[in-house]
Amino acid sequence: MSIKRFFSALLFFLFSYSAYSQTQPTNFAAKFEYDLKLSVDANKRAAYLKKNNEQPSAYEKVFTVLTGTVQVANIVDDVKFTQNSYQITSIGNLIAGLSTALGGQRLVRESIGTISASGLLSSVYQEKRGNTDLLISRYEPPKKSITFFKASFRNPINSTTLEGQLIDLVNVGYQFIGRPLPTKPITYQVSDARSVKRYTLIPAEVWEFPIDGKKIKATRFYKTTSKEDTNTFEIWFSEGKNFPIRSVIGLSEQYGATIQVDLKKLPNL
Repeated sequence: MSIKRFFSALLFFLFSYSAYSQTQPTNFAAKFEYDLKLSVDANKRAAYLKKNNEQPSAYEKVFTVLTGTVQVANIVDDVKFTQNSYQITSIGNLIAGLSTALGGQRLVRESIGTISASGLLSSVYQEKRGNTDLLISRYEPPKKSITFFKASFRNPINSTTLEGQLIDLVNVGYQFIGRPLPTKPITYQVSDARSVKRYTLIPAEVWEFPIDGKKIKATRFYKTTSKEDTNTFEIWFSEGKNFPIRSVIGLSEQYGATIQVDLKKLPNL
């Protein structure tokens, strides 16, 4: 397990969907601010390293001093819809202490694509996690092809055939703004700029969250797991506006960590 992969997994986060008669609102623009909290099971991680005869990375030594659930980063998503297209820029900054310890690294992601009756369709998704290389995926539906790049579009890594609709790790949280939430399980093809995975989300119970002095009701969705994909994923969408209120990712035993992202306040619209 490399240092880059461990750090990327700890910063991996956030926020998946189906066709309805309604479409997303046009000329929508808002900023969504989130707190990212992390809990680390140091014993589980140590057991995994021992079993695989691996040594902990420098990043792990920073995170293993954490006890309980601790805020480690702030995230701001700049979301813009026009009539037929969208752009979402997401920037995650570590809080002061961790930023100093890890050299001011941050997570920068961007999703660009089109808006259809079935939601936000990803054309280009790119992300840069800390000191790792910029990774990009570009989907061209007419060619039924998705290509992955490293550093720039001049450096393709691989490509594969892909039919249907594609979303990504940034636009998943904003699929239902202006559209009703699904009431049945839904499956999506999701790009993480490295590969495409299939996520099936299942609607569950309604929770209440205190935000801006109000009690906001939100419906929980959770991802199915398998032997090949043991990571858990949950996301809550607010009633009415269908904003992403909370998301939780439970990383597998090799990381022993849980990431929770909470909306700090309702955006000004």
